[in-house]
Amino acid sequence: MNFIETRGNDGSRPSSVSFSQAILSPMSSFGGIYVPESLPELGEAFLRAHLDSDYKTLARAVLDAFGLDIEPAVIARALDLYDGFDDPAHPVPVVRVRQDLFVTELYHGPTRAFKDMALQPFGVILSSLAQARDEQYLILAATSGDTGPATLETFKDRANVKVACLYPDGGTSDVQRLQMVTEDAANLKVIGIHGDFDDAQSALKTLLSSDTFRARLRERHTHLSAANSVNFGR
Repeated sequence: MNFIETRGNDGSRPSSVSFSQAILSPMSSFGGIYVPESLPELGEAFLRAHLDSDYKTLARAVLDAFGLDIEPAVIARALDLYDGFDDPAHPVPVVRVRQDLFVTELYHGPTRAFKDMALQPFGVILSSLAQARDEQYLILAATSGDTGPATLETFKDRANVKVACLYPDGGTSDVQRLQMVTEDAANLKVIGIHGDFDDAQSALKTLLSSDTFRARLRERHTHLSAANSVNFGR
């Protein structure tokens, strides 16, 4: 499956890319992002086939429907991270509140943030792609509290990636701040800024779209990517 730009093309970046290209370099021309050219149709037959599937099996089937250019072994390793959740057999428990009301609990991952659901496998996939290309990547993230800890947790000590995480000083809970600033992996950097989350997000988008910043990174043989929702893999 190909991914296309959300805005016009200025000629400096491809207008159509593969999934791996989209997550390694998520920003397209004119500050746009990459989205699927089309969405797979998961019809009644698909749903019936997976009524009794566990979460990992269902997730694998959905990813396979997209026809991603990722090695099956990499996807398997990525989904295996759900085994680190509270209950490996049920990483996303569905709890009955009353007869006609159910709640899906998304807080059973390593950081207790729902962002673990996407970011745990994302770290494996992006790092594996970087290693396969023998390239180094700087991953930028801006957070109001959930994305930061989940991003740092998934990328800590992973090969070929470094992470810089921006957060508003005083703008997260104490628990979230401590989750970030106590991470001691050598490939992680946490930066508290004066301002709010919008300021952190604005700084991230400015850096992602800056040709000058990219050029400085290339001088250090490093490429640029992101762990925020501008990245489809997230």
